[in-house]
Amino acid sequence: MAPSLIPRARLPLGHLLAFGWMPSALRVWVYRTFLGYRIGRRVSIAPGAAIVGERVQIGDGVEIGLLAVVQGRDITIGAHSRVGTMSYVSCERIEIGEDAWIAEQVYVGGPQLPESLFRLGSRTIVLQQANINPTKPVIIGDDTGIGGHCLIFTHGAWLNVLDGYPAQYEPVTIGRSVWLPWRVFVMPGTTIGDGSVIGANSLVQGTIPPTSLAVGTPAKVIRQAPAWPRVPTPEERAALVRTMLEEFDRFAVYKGVAISEPARPAAMTTGADDPVRIRVYARAARRFRLLLARDATGALEAVRACVEAGDTVLTEAALDPETRDRLRAVGADWLDLGGRTRSTGGSALTEKLALFIRRYGIRLPRS
Repeated sequence: MAPSLIPRARLPLGHLLAFGWMPSALRVWVYRTFLGYRIGRRVSIAPGAAIVGERVQIGDGVEIGLLAVVQGRDITIGAHSRVGTMSYVSCERIEIGEDAWIAEQVYVGGPQLPESLFRLGSRTIVLQQANINPTKPVIIGDDTGIGGHCLIFTHGAWLNVLDGYPAQYEPVTIGRSVWLPWRVFVMPGTTIGDGSVIGANSLVQGTIPPTSLAVGTPAKVIRQAPAWPRVPTPEERAALVRTMLEEFDRFAVYKGVAISEPARPAAMTTGADDPVRIRVYARAARRFRLLLARDATGALEAVRACVEAGDTVLTEAALDPETRDRLRAVGADWLDLGGRTRSTGGSALTEKLALFIRRYGIRLPRS
């Protein structure tokens, strides 16, 4: 067979043979030194994984799982993002935001064009065995979830167009804070607006307006803003926060963490209506303090007075600049539910709690 005019390497076998066996720290050094990749701190690349590109930029704390492949001409992966075990991501341009997660056995690939683009926003998730075809650009906004077994295609062609059959090549755009549960099929040329939810097992084609609930084959809008979603009252929000913390505590105790409530500092009030509650989480010799600031008068003042280095502050009310400056000054971390931000870094408690509340759809941008 004659050699191909345009080589097509689905698996970078030469790259894997040369580098795939290396321990993570050595591989990162080789990538930086000999391939010119720009790689941040605390990056982990598992055995058998490969990152193959001409221009590659990897942020701090990125994890590439066992036997995962990421290959393209231009690759950017934001800080704290993960590509799971045996996932395959191949596209001319790959742009992944911060705190994004591509789970295990996800396939991103297909026929390539110069404009082929896979852009995955920050704090997104693509669950197991999803299949995404970015022949034309696939753009997925921040805080969006793609469920397992979802199919997103930008091209549909098989039978001969000269016999009258269609061949469709169009981009797909999925907005911010969109949720596609399992087994949703997104057709070429589809646009899904910000804040929309698609029912499981639906087929989506065309345009879905923002803040809509659409179900069926083809998917049709059955609810829209302002009737959907219903925004909870302040009392309901406070009850939801209590429920989340109770579930987190139950999970932590189950995993061997001891939880206690220490004596209250003099700067704080006492009684059931305290604006700030304190818990200590301890495992082995490690202890972490959590300050829960309610959406109540005096809460932020109490936090500023009592916060210590290493604390995690979980606040229902939005943090003001003065309180954020105080937290930074003493070396504390925060999860700001009201303002929807979090500190850039975080202790083991901060990171575990931030991960836990994602179960309730709460994803906080790093400040």
